Amino acid sequence: MQDETLAYHGLELSIATNPQDPRRVLPPVSPSHRRILDVGCGAGQTLIACDFSESVMAVGVDVDHEALGLGRSVCPKIHFVMAQGEELPFANESFDLVICRVALPYMHVSTALSQMARVLRKGGDVWLTLHPFRMTARELAANVVRLNVKAAIYRSWVLINGVALHVVGRQASWPLHPNRYETFQTRAAITRALRATGFKDIQVSKGTHFIVTASKA
Repeated sequence: MQDETLAYHGLELSIATNPQDPRRVLPPVSPSHRRILDVGCGAGQTLIACDFSESVMAVGVDVDHEALGLGRSVCPKIHFVMAQGEELPFANESFDLVICRVALPYMHVSTALSQMARVLRKGGDVWLTLHPFRMTARELAANVVRLNVKAAIYRSWVLINGVALHVVGRQASWPLHPNRYETFQTRAAITRALRATGFKDIQVSKGTHFIVTASKA
């Protein structure tokens, strides 16, 4: 498992630090962003690729201790903390920018967004990359073709959970894992969830990447 973790996060770091890689996506960072939090940071690939100056306080949060250990060895100047996105261990208004690259789809969305809003200063910014419907549908189809029954059942549940989040703004946990809340996201659902948790100026881009930005009201 450790070798798999190292290989995965090593690949992610190579993508994040290669400007020519089409899979690369980094948040826009302004001079006012002096305290930055990455929720679901993995080994801190996004923070490392941003190459912040020493004056910027960069903090990464993840539940994977192996990934955090790798991040600490690669970039000691980043502060790595083991915690869930739904329970951020920071004081109110501690950060100017919160980023979350493809980690929110694995969380309880409204709870995680509430935590992000809490730790952001007034007027602070949030930057998210998300999973669209087509990604979940493609994975389900691939599992069916490979006759991977367990994976197909799980991906079907993710699809249903995403539909519920889109239609009624609610999501359920996976019956076999009470802390797993995976979903896909839609423009309508994420806009509604951000507004409900105190964000404004919401911008959604669904090109190569599904990117959402907003600021705390």
